[in-house]
Amino acid sequence: MNISTEKNEIIKWINSLENPEIIEEINKIRKRKTFDFEKEWERGISIDEARKRTQEFIKSLDWKK
Repeated sequence: MNISTEKNEIIKWINSLENPEIIEEINKIRKRKTFDFEKEWERGISIDEARKRTQEFIKSLDWKK
């Protein structure tokens, strides 16, 4: 099947949809921006920072029985 035929099949399928949840999921995909790995990598935290935050969180829990 060529790309034009596939697109037409998808359009027919979308036009037949009645479930608003499925339509919303399709809209999420449509509005999704591309993923920039380098940008996300810069925003990430190191494993040491993750361990530190995890330890702080565990210590903050109420451990009373």
